[in-house]
This record gives sequence, structure tokens and C-alpha cells, in this order.
Amino acid sequence: MGRTSARNGRTAAADDEMLDVIAKSVRGTFMTVEEMTQAFIREAILQGAFPPGHRLNLDAIAAHLGVSRMPVRASLRQLEGEGLVRIHTHRGVTVSVLSPPEIAEIYELRILLEGHLIELSIPNLTPEVLDDLKGLAVQLDDTTDLATGLELRKEFYERLYALADRPRTLASAKNLRDAVGRYLLLRRVPERGGHPGLIAHLEAGDAEKAKAWLAAHLGRVSGELQALVEKEESETV
Repeated sequence: MGRTSARNGRTAAADDEMLDVIAKSVRGTFMTVEEMTQAFIREAILQGAFPPGHRLNLDAIAAHLGVSRMPVRASLRQLEGEGLVRIHTHRGVTVSVLSPPEIAEIYELRILLEGHLIELSIPNLTPEVLDDLKGLAVQLDDTTDLATGLELRKEFYERLYALADRPRTLASAKNLRDAVGRYLLLRRVPERGGHPGLIAHLEAGDAEKAKAWLAAHLGRVSGELQALVEKEESETV
């Protein structure tokens, strides 16, 4: 029987298989080797093949992609800036582990940034986009698969926030969502929250109610995730 990771519940063989799939998906799709390597490591973290606290093996990453260690090191520096990994002097690189206060801060920032994006997006909503969002909202609240739910959530909010025409703000919000998205998946935290309620506020053009819905939704998920991480920490003491 293969070794099982305590963090993600899968065998090492299953993680290796996932890494091979990710490597195939990014190979040849980016302009530079460094961009490809960043995408590979980022996806491996977000999909749970590299779980929180995992020590990254630079040689193994390079081997999966058929590249040297140089673009791997450069990619890790970029991903450290995104908060996905931590580079320790003389101790290698690990996938970032978030503490409850860090989770709270990320969600506080998400509420601020995404509330601003919603406010800017509402005046630009078209019937076509609203119909798309309605369909995604139904799928999002109906799905019981967390991985599918995370993909639908990403598509829903990126579709909505793109209307704000604030690419830098959108990129910052995406980095924050990525930082906690892997925790939602690995710790089995659902992010379902009555999205048709948000749709009603969007359809009415009521930015204040839409922002209030978002703040309540994200605040609830933040509390659930913090409680789970605190529970894990107490069990490992």
C-alpha cells in the first residue's frame, strides 16, 4: 500500500499522478520556462498535491517539467511574493501554512477589495452577463463536490469582477482567493452561501446590499476556516 499524506489524505502515488497531469497541462502553453514552472507549482499547491507545510523538492519539480533548477528557484521567489510558499534560509522552501489571524486578515482584505469590485461592476452588468451569473450561481449552490465548487466559484466571481475594469485590484483579489482556496479544499470547508441572494441584489442594481451579502458570506467562511485550523493546531500540540 502506498504512503498516505496526513495533510491531504491521498497516497504519494496519487500525488505523483496529479503532478504528471499538471505538468502535461502547462508544458508548452507559456512563453517562458519560468512562467510554465510558476504555473506548475501554483497549480500543484492549489490542487493539494503540495499541501500546507510540505517541503518542496526542487530537483523533483525540475524533473517533472524537464527543466533546470534555475527557473524553479526563480519561480519560487515569485510565489513567495504571492504568499503561497516560504523560503527559509538554509532550510529550503515549504508551502505556506496559514494561522487563524492570517486567515482573518486575508478575508478582511477580500471583503474590502471584492466589495469595491462589486460596486464598480454593477453599473456595467448586461442581461447576458447576468444570465451567465444566474446559471453559475445555481450550479455553485447545487454542487456537493468541493473541487468543482471552487472552480465554479472562481468562474462566477471572475466573470462578475471583470466588469469593474480594475485589473490590478482583480489580480490582488485573485491572489487572496488562491491563498485560502487550497485550505477550503484540503480541509473540506464548503463555501456554499445562497448565491441566488447575491444575484437578486445584482439584478436590482443595489450595490450596498450586494456588498453586505458578500461581507456576511466571506465572514462566515472565514470563521469556519479559522475554527478548523485552530482545532487542527490543538490536536497536534
